[in-house]
Amino acid sequence: MRGLRSGMSATGSQLEPNIRGLRILIADDHPIIRKHVRRILEEQPSFSVCGEAYDGVEAIEEAQRLKPDVVVLNVSMPILNGLDAGRKIKTVLPETAIVILSSHADRHFIEEAKKIGARAYVAKSKAAEALVTAIERAITEGEFVVID
Repeated sequence: MRGLRSGMSATGSQLEPNIRGLRILIADDHPIIRKHVRRILEEQPSFSVCGEAYDGVEAIEEAQRLKPDVVVLNVSMPILNGLDAGRKIKTVLPETAIVILSSHADRHFIEEAKKIGARAYVAKSKAAEALVTAIERAITEGEFVVID
């Protein structure tokens, strides 16, 4: 993955490998949520938001065009939901990490996220304090991370 390097993580914890220059695509149908997520991510010097999408179809198109390291997808989006969009993105860009951001705490959604190959599932209510950590852990630890 392009954004991985050795050293300290963006939050100061010791992680191997570290994340620098990590390119992130955000997909959510609510502009305020996209703006909030962008602000959280861009506070990290090692993260760069390379694009945004309104729905699942646009997320797939932007992922193919931008080839981000990480795609943060809302579960509930118009036209194509985040789980189906994530499944398609993993098919065409298998090295891209999928992070699901959702207001649904239902175990069904978490299990579906895991099935499509997502690396993390983060409750929107925890995004401000946990999204950065979830992305770092998803990339560096390679295990499915749930923060709900």
